[in-house]
Amino acid sequence: RTSLSSSASSDRLLPMQQQQQEQQHPFTYIFVGRRTFYLLSLTDILQLRATCTWLRSLFGAAQLRDRLRQSVGSQAGLRRVVNGQQVQLVRFDDDQFGVCDLLAAVCVMEEGPWVEIGEVTEWASQCGDCELPVTLTADDINTHANKTAYGSLPRVLTQLMVVGRHVAFGDGKRLQIFRHANGEVRAIEDEPGFRLTIDPPLAHGDYLYQQHRLQHDTP
Repeated sequence: RTSLSSSASSDRLLPMQQQQQEQQHPFTYIFVGRRTFYLLSLTDILQLRATCTWLRSLFGAAQLRDRLRQSVGSQAGLRRVVNGQQVQLVRFDDDQFGVCDLLAAVCVMEEGPWVEIGEVTEWASQCGDCELPVTLTADDINTHANKTAYGSLPRVLTQLMVVGRHVAFGDGKRLQIFRHANGEVRAIEDEPGFRLTIDPPLAHGDYLYQQHRLQHDTP
């Protein structure tokens, strides 16, 4: 009896699901298909979200979460082979991420490469200063307040600002990067003696994050 009831319920749901699928514009499959979704650059996605409101729902949290995991997995610098098994050095605790956090995380990750950060986390793990994989949270992503802040430092330093606090030294200090309003950058301790000198100064990159973390549509 239970089996028949379940079967009947499934039969009623099937036409409804088919109807919902038929109501979707055929063009949507170009954007959400498993093979075609990753063909779009992040710039494409951000521009579509900004200019085509009916497509915005296609890039919701579920789709962006898949995109983020794909982005992390595609970073060769964040993978290692240990005892014949592939180990991911960095992951995101993205279950509680909203759309804005997911967009920001994808921007940061796809700005890569992350080779230097992979080397830092691997070395820190060997020294017992961090556990792998390093798990990044929304607080880590939001270390950069906005697009200007993210684009104002060389790539490796901006990445260390995201990851560095997870590297904890034995004396209680962490591999943190401190940025001051006057442009001064300090590492490990926010003290004058820990100031970094960037020589020669590096030109600011044309970062995706810098372009698209807009006040009215913040990734």
